[in-house]
Amino acid sequence: MRAAVLSALAALAFGCGRGSERHEAAKPPVVPGVETVAAAVASVHDAVRAFGVVAAESEPPDVRDARAQLADAEAKHQLAEQQVRRLEELAQGAVAPRKELEAARADLASTAAAADRARHVLAAFGMNPASAPLGADEGWAIAQVVQSDITRVQARTPARLTCDAYPGRSFDGQVDAAPTYVDPTSRTAPVRVRVKDPEHLLRPGMTGGVTIEVGAAREAVMVPSSAVVRDGTQSLVFVEETDGKYVPRPIELGVSRDGQVEAASGVKSGERVVTTGAASLLSATQLPAGGEEE
Repeated sequence: MRAAVLSALAALAFGCGRGSERHEAAKPPVVPGVETVAAAVASVHDAVRAFGVVAAESEPPDVRDARAQLADAEAKHQLAEQQVRRLEELAQGAVAPRKELEAARADLASTAAAADRARHVLAAFGMNPASAPLGADEGWAIAQVVQSDITRVQARTPARLTCDAYPGRSFDGQVDAAPTYVDPTSRTAPVRVRVKDPEHLLRPGMTGGVTIEVGAAREAVMVPSSAVVRDGTQSLVFVEETDGKYVPRPIELGVSRDGQVEAASGVKSGERVVTTGAASLLSATQLPAGGEEE
């Protein structure tokens, strides 16, 4: 009986030792050099994002072409009017043949119809007020806004251009005029944006992205973009719960600006999130625990 009791106690002690080992293995990993910052509330706007192209002129090519076609049609119509008047005067003195006058009148009617069609085409693009001349340190960008967002974009709202040619750099600006038509081919609306370019870095044809602020300002919890890591399709931040203990927490991302991103859910104002070391913490938590046996 005594031997059986001792054997049971030994087995229990061995099992407790293994449980302790497993508990130690489950502790959060230690990553040196971790730095944290507190999430803070800031006033932000929602944003519309669009593909952007640096432009030499304020009008998209299709609008510019329509305006040129109207000017050409009106010039031809004016010439046709002059020709008809000249022949009518000659016909009164029996100098011009009647057949030539009738041909001129037919040409006048044709050019009038062409000019009318050109006016309708140009009118379909909308009649935004003419843009004020660019300043010495300004340039144009055309943002292609998807049609579901066009009602949210208004004139004189802040915008920002990022160019593929200059990674990590942005150019502040504002919407010059609200969108007035949708291109049926791309199903987007061109929006002209006036951007600041004091160093004259922008060149026509450069591509990138345009972010346009829309709607009323609202309060949002913001964290540094460097605090956000990805675990598959899930965005995470590591939150400091106690001194030296960091736990991963899923978050929903909102608008981003100036190196900050909105934590629409998952983080409260004042909570400290890991910036330096977040990726290392994620890697450490994904490592399989070693030394365990079934």
